[in-house]
Amino acid sequence: MLARTCGAAPREVERWPSRAHAPVTAASLLLPLVERVPAMGAPCRMHPAIDRIGASLAGWARETGLEPPPGARFERMAGRALADAGEDATLLFAKWLTWLFCFDDEWDEKPAGRVAETVDAAFARLGLMTRASPLVPGAAGERPPVEASFAGLWRATAGRMSARWRQRFARGLVAQGAACRAEAENRCAGRVPSAAEYPALRRGTAGPYLFDLVEPCLGVEVPPGLRESVTWRTLLDACNDVTAWCNDVASYPKERANGDVHNYVTVAARAFGLSEAEAVAWVSDRIAERAEDQRAAARRLPRLFDRFALSAAQARDVSKVACAFLAAPRAQLEWLLESSRYDAAGPAARDGYGPMARSG
Repeated sequence: MLARTCGAAPREVERWPSRAHAPVTAASLLLPLVERVPAMGAPCRMHPAIDRIGASLAGWARETGLEPPPGARFERMAGRALADAGEDATLLFAKWLTWLFCFDDEWDEKPAGRVAETVDAAFARLGLMTRASPLVPGAAGERPPVEASFAGLWRATAGRMSARWRQRFARGLVAQGAACRAEAENRCAGRVPSAAEYPALRRGTAGPYLFDLVEPCLGVEVPPGLRESVTWRTLLDACNDVTAWCNDVASYPKERANGDVHNYVTVAARAFGLSEAEAVAWVSDRIAERAEDQRAAARRLPRLFDRFALSAAQARDVSKVACAFLAAPRAQLEWLLESSRYDAAGPAARDGYGPMARSG
């Protein structure tokens, strides 16, 4: 069932540069994974309505006051991850991606990211919104854009889901708040996380609820027992780790220039005394290992569907969610190679990132 769902009839696949012709960015250092990781080997299909989705997303961002970087193109990541979903569903996921990246920038690139109390207060306000009825409009004009847009997205999303799902989303938000607070404390103390603690910290800052959002976008709710099983948690957490660590490789020059130590490449270099090139290779090995964890978990799903006595229709619906997770690593890689989000990293980055460009 899972294989048939993920292997739906192909749509047009965009032309994508070969490794030899890929742009020279930090993201291009991820290209060897295409040959090592099966999930990253096949080009993604693109949603057929991607141009309309992009135009709608740009209009929504202007209306809400969010300011994503020019050329960020978050709709194209959503369009690949949810290539078979309805247009409205893919647009909703694109809006959440845009919001999450803008929210993330509040802590990574602004002074607020060094003040634990400011982090706590911001997440507390978001938490209050998740506890209010999603059917009751809030006073959006009284909030800054990142909070007002969250309120609108929450109303558009949560009303179609159960109380159990809403509570799960809220727990993910709390986990992200705790991780962002830990990063703020690290910045103030000048502390680099250890290699042992970083994966869990990064999983938190990535926004665990992002992966739960696939369900309302697809009109599916994963049964509670299945959702909390070790297999499903591995599938979800491994997807989070792979995409977060790939993002770390792509964003490393920018974050290094900004003096931010919360990057797996920085952590590995410090922990093991590695050069930049060695640290990138080390992180790439971890990505490949974690991608195999995700693949192994996906292969166990059909037995799990039987164990939880899912009907054929339920199995198809849940498989759609799993397939979105399996598509995410390649979808993100293609997006990283075409997006300008991490371009602003100074002359060393534009010239091939110094020592990293001379490796291999």
